[in-house]
Amino acid sequence: MAKRSAQGLPILNLENMSKRILIIFTLLLAVSVVAVWGVYQKYFTQEKVSPKVGNVLESIYGLGTVSADELFNMRIGVATNIGDLYVKEGDQVTRNTALIKIDGHIMRAPIDGTVTRIAYKKGELVAPQVPIVTLVNLKLLYLEVNLEQQSVLRIKEGQKAYVSFETLRNEKYTGQVKTVYPRESQFIVRIELEKWPEGILPGMTADVAIAIGHKKDVLLIPINSINSGQVTRLRNGRKEKLAVKLGAIDGEMAEVTSENISETDELIIRKK
Repeated sequence: MAKRSAQGLPILNLENMSKRILIIFTLLLAVSVVAVWGVYQKYFTQEKVSPKVGNVLESIYGLGTVSADELFNMRIGVATNIGDLYVKEGDQVTRNTALIKIDGHIMRAPIDGTVTRIAYKKGELVAPQVPIVTLVNLKLLYLEVNLEQQSVLRIKEGQKAYVSFETLRNEKYTGQVKTVYPRESQFIVRIELEKWPEGILPGMTADVAIAIGHKKDVLLIPINSINSGQVTRLRNGRKEKLAVKLGAIDGEMAEVTSENISETDELIIRKK
């Protein structure tokens, strides 16, 4: 209950009032800082760039999956029990290495590779035609890219491919289209790399750009000036958002095929 004076009037608690004023001031200051920061981000963290005429490498893009050329699944024809296991998952083996014993017979590796799966334990009953041990040669790898019909018609053997793995974005790897073939209504492009990065395994994915040709003297704009198919154009002091049509895309630049952008314009790029 608030204290009262002799005349019955409440006595003001200056200490409490000071605390409230301080809290209100702090909140107002925080709101002001957030507002100023928003304005700064909107108006002062932008840069302007001009379109330019240049050459662009026209590419078709896809997602590649790493596969292995040599893979062996050991199976048997009749149900029986595993007598013994001589390897474990992750072991690297050479050709003729003992893998398992079944009915007194030792089954050996037909290829060099890594044991990637052992489906049964010693003494367990093995079903017919079910893989028991899987070997993969991790040194014989290739990329498999699944493309739609419209794109695959422009792919030819010998074309260069540029590959980027998700965890190795700063490193680019060069490969070559080896063959194009159908598989159950899908269109597969096989790409072999000149050099594979350390640690890449079957099943991993990579971004692939297949070079299909060069375009000369086209109008180019930076990709980071494009947002949802639109750019912010500065022309004669007027800022305007416009939809643009794009052609070939090469690295950080994109070809503009629409007529609403010219070399004399400026485009807004928001800095990261």
